[in-house]
Amino acid sequence: MAPSNSFMQALQAYKAGNLTKCLRLLAPVLKNRVIDGNILLVAAQCHAKLDQKIQAAELYMRAAEALPDNKSMFLLMAARLFHQAKDNDRALETAKRAAASGPFSVEIQNTLRRLLRDMLVFDEIPASDATVVNGMTSGDPVFFAVDDPYEHLLWCGDEAINSQQTKMAAGTPFTPASKQQRRALPHQFGNKIRVGYLSADYSDQHPTMRLLQSVLLSHDPARFDIHLFCHTENRIVATDHGMRQTYPNLHVITDMDDEAACAYIRSFDLDILVDLKGHTKDVRVDLINRGLAVLQVAYIGFPGSAYGIDCDYVISDPIVTPDSSRPYYHEKLCRLPECYQANDNRHRLLVPAASRSSLGLPEDAFVLASFNAVRKISPFTAQLWARVMAAIADSVLWILCEGPSRQANLIEFMGKHGISADRIFFADTATYSNHIARLQAADLGLDTYPYNGHTTTSDKLWAGLPVITFKGSNFASRVSESLLTALGVPELVANDPDHLVDLAASLAKDRASLATIRQKISDRRLTAPLFDTERFTRHLEGAFELMVEREKAGLEPDHMDVAPLPPRHAPFQ
Repeated sequence: MAPSNSFMQALQAYKAGNLTKCLRLLAPVLKNRVIDGNILLVAAQCHAKLDQKIQAAELYMRAAEALPDNKSMFLLMAARLFHQAKDNDRALETAKRAAASGPFSVEIQNTLRRLLRDMLVFDEIPASDATVVNGMTSGDPVFFAVDDPYEHLLWCGDEAINSQQTKMAAGTPFTPASKQQRRALPHQFGNKIRVGYLSADYSDQHPTMRLLQSVLLSHDPARFDIHLFCHTENRIVATDHGMRQTYPNLHVITDMDDEAACAYIRSFDLDILVDLKGHTKDVRVDLINRGLAVLQVAYIGFPGSAYGIDCDYVISDPIVTPDSSRPYYHEKLCRLPECYQANDNRHRLLVPAASRSSLGLPEDAFVLASFNAVRKISPFTAQLWARVMAAIADSVLWILCEGPSRQANLIEFMGKHGISADRIFFADTATYSNHIARLQAADLGLDTYPYNGHTTTSDKLWAGLPVITFKGSNFASRVSESLLTALGVPELVANDPDHLVDLAASLAKDRASLATIRQKISDRRLTAPLFDTERFTRHLEGAFELMVEREKAGLEPDHMDVAPLPPRHAPFQ
């Protein structure tokens, strides 16, 4: 059948960029029950380009039925649009249809698996994980590229498998030749060490800056020349409460393409470029891999080796990366002496506790708190929490979990493991000050596995809330142990999951011991290394100095450990 006159006019409007006119011309046709699939696709594209995601998704679903040869692809596009529009129920349903409509697809499985975790569909996640693990075990390279790097760490704590991932968050992986070219860049060291931090997180309300901003402000100007290269989205910049204006030498490169940004950053002749993103949202891999400095360092954004990103070192510590981790990193380990995680003790709020009554919590219960991102709650984690609750008869779970479908899925799963719905209390998103206030109303903080709380654990400890964890098997699963050890409360680190259940039950039974630990956390908050911003900054500077010393001596990067400063006995604030 020849295309109709109105469709040809609509197509001309589409090609001319007049999307609204195109949709107006197509509107009468779209009301028909039977429509040419190509018309549906043009209309879907118009809505997508106009950022009308729901309308676009619905049209792609219709196109999937009209053009069955590409059904799975169109359903995948619809699922992703529903997800972007935060209609996760429809996104998940559509992704399942996409998976069922054709052979195994990496892209479909990537989206489906993300949605299963985001929606806490605990009963279906293990089978999906088993399929991927079996594929990996068989050596099929397809299965090592299913999950995005961050998503992979949410379920796999095996460093050997982590090191074989080939999926990247963005960009093209570096090559030995491109690395050699970067390392051979003309360079002249000066009297000060020139360090550039590259990030998309420059807002005082972003979790990374809540940890790092006082370090950026505390570098010794006599020895270091610090520059911040910012490609932060405007929506994140808009959340800043004013600290951003105080960040030193902030250079905005958001609107520069990679070629222009590379030339601009190279003009500073940096000794060290520190990438604060790794495989996380908005990383500019291709910019980093163009070669920005003779030494490039990965820090804080991604808890592991970042496949394909050209960095010489990873900033870590002996707990998150023991010697056994070395074979699984293409980067060299530069280990700080006490904890890899920076913490801001100068601009981080410490407010009075909120009352349980104001939070809707029972006064006489033992409150177990989790404020981790829900996608970190693996089926194993939820089962472990159910075991802890079963071991503490008067316990309740207080959890940040928004959305009726997520909440229903969690309630159903916990019910299957013997925990009734009346023992689960849901919290909403809160301002940072209100969050620190409410954390103090809980009795014990819970952790997630195999991806621990990072900033989340740090916030709980800053608020004085004890957090229990157990020893992990890779960087992401060892973070809470690192933080607890640096705060001087290693007794909150269990050897394994069984020990964690016993530890939680023991603390709930012996409230005097728990109170002693809370007081210990409060006392050490201003003396232990974890929240000692100045001490951490000097250790980080020591790391930079060791890197530069090796480079000046003509030595290739190698694993190194920074020596600790003498212990501090007086409060640092």
